[in-house]
Amino acid sequence: MTTAVARPPGWHPALVALHWLTVALIAVQYGLSRLMGDESRDLLGRFVLYQWHKSIGLTVALFVVMRLSLRLVIPDPEPLPASIWLRRAAQAVHAALYLCLLALPVTGLLMVSAAPIQIPTLYFGWFSVPHPIGPDKATYELMRGLHGLAFDSLVALGLVHLGAALFHQLVWRDGLLRRMWFRRVGSGAL
Repeated sequence: MTTAVARPPGWHPALVALHWLTVALIAVQYGLSRLMGDESRDLLGRFVLYQWHKSIGLTVALFVVMRLSLRLVIPDPEPLPASIWLRRAAQAVHAALYLCLLALPVTGLLMVSAAPIQIPTLYFGWFSVPHPIGPDKATYELMRGLHGLAFDSLVALGLVHLGAALFHQLVWRDGLLRRMWFRRVGSGAL
């Protein structure tokens, strides 16, 4: 006879922290990408912005891999009551978000690796990240396009995700947002 594992009321604090850190880093990435495109900046300033952008992108990839790994060993909270189509839609949006979050750093690294002008990727200035391929204009252009597509998709999916969370909070009032926030030990409250 097997016994059911008790599910927590909300997500594990490590998963919550990685979720919100990823959201914050994506916002920083967007800001950096806007600044990187400003060609009136001096070369050194742009170099620093690009290094920060690449380092943060690799960090986001690490956080996503950590989240996915933790999801394999930490039980999910009890699902909220919802129709099967709504659950499947939520699962599809989450899977697509994870895919975009992984595609962005992969296409970004391949893009800089294939760039006609080779500039090292220095992870926060601590060490150099090896480029897996060499210069290739066609690959560079392809990865550049896919990088932009992955970002646009991430924004669209993020807006759907945010809209659904707000709908849960403001219309259904089912406590969904409490599940993705930090709880005091032994407390069911925010």
